[in-house]
Amino acid sequence: MTSIGKKIRDARKNAGMTQVELAKAANLSRSYIGDIEKDRYNPSISTLQAIAKATNVPVETLLGGAAAAPPAPQKSDGLPELNARDEREIERDLADMMHSVAMANYTAPGEKEDAEALEAALRFAMVQAKRMAKKKYTPRKYRKDE
Repeated sequence: MTSIGKKIRDARKNAGMTQVELAKAANLSRSYIGDIEKDRYNPSISTLQAIAKATNVPVETLLGGAAAAPPAPQKSDGLPELNARDEREIERDLADMMHSVAMANYTAPGEKEDAEALEAALRFAMVQAKRMAKKKYTPRKYRKDE
């Protein structure tokens, strides 16, 4: 079974954040984030909520739910990997899209699973689109895969 510290670390990395960035976003200290990730401390519910909000991950995921993000596409597809900046841009744009969907009153009470499925599908599509764009628009001399 995966520890809560590992789940928090995975959520932070999937969000493209450093411990310092997460600490600032969650209003915690960097050393406390490090201690949580090393399972030295069990965070309180309010701390988990702050971390979940900062990483755009449901609290349930940090407590033992589904994976924090869909698995990364395999390198065998020939597309370049994304860097932390690309991942942060995707998360920011995804948050804007989900906010727009929420403002349009897309979800009715009890349809949380539908909203999460929509978010996962949008995230996957955005990652693929970003990777295809990187392959198409990166000059050959800067490509690492050739």
